Amino acid sequence: MSEKQLSVVEAELYDRQIRLWGIESQEKLRAANVLLINIRALGSEIAKNILLSGINSLTILDDGIVTDEEQAKNFLLSKSSKGKKIAEEVLLKAQALNPLVEIKSDTDSPSSKDSNFFKNFTIIVATCIKTDLLLKIDKICRANNVKLIYGDVFGSFGYSVADFQDHDYHEDQVQMKKRSHDGVGKTEKTTVKVQGVINYSELNKVLILPNTKQNVDTIKKLRRRNELFFLMLVLMEFRNKNNRNPTEVSYERDLKTLNSIKKEVYELYQFDESKSKLPADIFEQVFDEFVPVCAIIGGVIAQEVIKAVSHKEVPINNIFLFDPVTYDGKEETIGA
Repeated sequence: MSEKQLSVVEAELYDRQIRLWGIESQEKLRAANVLLINIRALGSEIAKNILLSGINSLTILDDGIVTDEEQAKNFLLSKSSKGKKIAEEVLLKAQALNPLVEIKSDTDSPSSKDSNFFKNFTIIVATCIKTDLLLKIDKICRANNVKLIYGDVFGSFGYSVADFQDHDYHEDQVQMKKRSHDGVGKTEKTTVKVQGVINYSELNKVLILPNTKQNVDTIKKLRRRNELFFLMLVLMEFRNKNNRNPTEVSYERDLKTLNSIKKEVYELYQFDESKSKLPADIFEQVFDEFVPVCAIIGGVIAQEVIKAVSHKEVPINNIFLFDPVTYDGKEETIGA
């Protein structure tokens, strides 16, 4: 991706954030072409933040139809949107957020797209998809040097998983240096540009589930994990089986399914459930989808998109977990 020189209008519009992360980073953002897979409650928050950051283009891929429930959670939809294609209905309000960004809608199913479609983006942001499709997209991204981040929200629990491959970055660090002037020693603050590289693991070495055909020996190489990682895997497997979040409508059935999947995950990772520190009623916190948590996770994912595209600041490597009980954010590095 080459940098795109800012026009006078763009420089004025993005003046505040240019002061924050610099003209070079803003030019990289202005050249970025982003694919957002599914623009539901979480996706709308992500879209808002990355549109305001000043990217070049946003393609929205979503084959969903607007329902009453979706209408209540998605601020990019209007009262007349019910029964229509989500990807098309969000365009008007999304474009109003930043008229300088080119926005496209695609109402095809994400699973129907071939590798040629995915390889043309700078970064792909995925939500609400099954693991097999996520791993397929990750392979395509790695073959074409496209960065990928995935996230989801279940109740008051949310997470993101990133594969930025071999990602180089720089950050400005303030250091104290001693200087001598006219024989008098002084300590002054100096800003130093520090560079680094993070090597991300392929997602098939990060997201190993009971029903994925992966080499389970990889699990033995992983260091001890935060238990919220297991919760994430349980909910990913629930989506794989049901293509939805757990809901209050089917509470008893979904609770039984969640506990069954939890046993499979603990057995796979050889984790002693009696040593679990998660609350016994943790699954009561993961039903449906809480909009305030979507706003938090949407902000985190958008922040990581900006870091990945601009190469400014250290991105999360490679998982972010939002605790549904304490509302703390936790970072984990998972992979071989």
